[in-house]
Amino acid sequence: MAFLDWLRARKNRDHDVKVVKVKEESIGIGEMAAGHPAGAAAAIKRMMDQKHGPTKILVVGDGAYSEKLSNYSLKMAQRLDCAIVALNVSEAPLQFTDEKREEEITLFYARAEKNIEKYLAQADAMGVHVVHIMEVGDQEKAISELSAKDPGIRYVLTEPEHHGEEGRVQIPVFDLACSRL
Repeated sequence: MAFLDWLRARKNRDHDVKVVKVKEESIGIGEMAAGHPAGAAAAIKRMMDQKHGPTKILVVGDGAYSEKLSNYSLKMAQRLDCAIVALNVSEAPLQFTDEKREEEITLFYARAEKNIEKYLAQADAMGVHVVHIMEVGDQEKAISELSAKDPGIRYVLTEPEHHGEEGRVQIPVFDLACSRL
């Protein structure tokens, strides 16, 4: 019995990671009925971009990624044969003023550049294409702006905010179609 528990625990070690696929864009009945051709055309364009464009995973961190998030996102990208957009975003430097703010922003960019090197090397070894973006500002705002610009983003993975029971780390995954970003 203990052996089966060990196998089950080994098999489901990432069961605390919830992955939700983003719903595809659709044309609202109100846009069609109200006769908004510009709104309907924009929705159709986004639908076509989602359907025919390459799928991407948005991986969000604050200058560094945990080992669990790194491994999970790279394995997911490899399984789904898709690219990763690695977003490093932090609003911590904004709490300072003048010189200290500029110094903290510079430190954030330097730390993000240094920490992404290992991630990029691991991605290259696995054959996963990664685009790195760094921003200073609100995380939710950055996620919503980036997902609005790129219809290929189908999943959003972020660093865990807290440790769950039994010391397991939970990686939240946002559904862009349902979240109120």
